[in-house]
Amino acid sequence: MRLIRKLDFNSFFFSTTPHNNNVNRQASLGRFEDFNILLEEDYEGPLNLLTADKPFKNPNYKTIKKNKNLKQILTLERDNMLALDVPTYENIECAPSVLPQKKYCDITGLNAKYTDPKTGLRYHNAEIYQFIRTLGVPNVQAYLASRNAAVVLK
Repeated sequence: MRLIRKLDFNSFFFSTTPHNNNVNRQASLGRFEDFNILLEEDYEGPLNLLTADKPFKNPNYKTIKKNKNLKQILTLERDNMLALDVPTYENIECAPSVLPQKKYCDITGLNAKYTDPKTGLRYHNAEIYQFIRTLGVPNVQAYLASRNAAVVLK
């Protein structure tokens, strides 16, 4: 049977501080009884939280029923029928935003910093601009139509 010593942090700290040796020696001697001596057969290793007892948990606890019966559903629907003038999330109207509308690249969907003057397509960087230069008129019209900016040619 082997003895295992477990060192207390405070006693280790006071015994290794370099200045004021007399005070440190007295502090470390005074804390010598703080050492925990364990027998090897009593030591079980690290604590496994899955198998450890949990005295704070109620073993008889039952979860709340999540399904509602028909009567409860009908009652909730009846309570939700409010007058038309009562403000709800769906019928609140607000003023238009004062911020400028964000512009997105017609090809990638990223923020568009630039607009092609010839086609009117918005693009994110030079690589996408090179792609736009290769597009034909029907493809350009399709991209513009996707954001409702297409020019109707007669």
